[in-house]
Amino acid sequence: MYNLTFEFSLEKLVQAIAYFSKAGVPDLTKLKIAKLLYFADKEHLLEYGRPIIGDVYWCMDWGPVPSFALNEMNEAIDRQEVPLGTNSDARLFTRVLNVKKLFYFHPRFEAKDEAYNPAVFSESELRSLGNVANSYGNRSAKELVNITHQEPTWTIPNQGRPAGSRAPITYDLFFVGAPEKSQRFLARLVAEQFGVAIPLKGDADYAAFAGELASYDFTSDEVGESETRRAGRYSRA
Repeated sequence: MYNLTFEFSLEKLVQAIAYFSKAGVPDLTKLKIAKLLYFADKEHLLEYGRPIIGDVYWCMDWGPVPSFALNEMNEAIDRQEVPLGTNSDARLFTRVLNVKKLFYFHPRFEAKDEAYNPAVFSESELRSLGNVANSYGNRSAKELVNITHQEPTWTIPNQGRPAGSRAPITYDLFFVGAPEKSQRFLARLVAEQFGVAIPLKGDADYAAFAGELASYDFTSDEVGESETRRAGRYSRA
């Protein structure tokens, strides 16, 4: 297990919600937004080697939950009014988004006119957001929860998790069952963040190297103590 980390972007969070609103995605409750953000982060991570929002995910009763995004949405729903001069997270939310609090319904998020700014995203991020809006935008929050309950990112950390509690979702779980191209992104990220080289299934070069290394009979005369120490700085898991 590798607890990969990425930089969380509040601006991309706010603008991603605005993107979904401008794309006509209905019923943007915090639960539905949380699922859409999960799918967007996952798609972009597997296709391009990095998430869009870079949140910290937890396994909870309602599926994978982006924790920073959830906190920000909860605060936006609970706050009363933000002074115009305020330079804060709250100001960013109120500048871009409205929170519609409907009687008997969960609050909905809605982009303000002219507030959406696609320039904060790369072309690949916009493609992933568009794919998620097209694939999942018309599904209900409950349907999205049921879909995420089939994902390894939820089923694996959910094993043994008591109801009502939470368990961490490490980013390496996003790659479970992913194609070789995505696995190479995982290998690169693990090497960059942990200095560890992980084997790739079907990687002929690595398989040949590993087989040769396993069959080689090292002796004390051939490998000196200083060389052993140098080799110990690198590892393959």
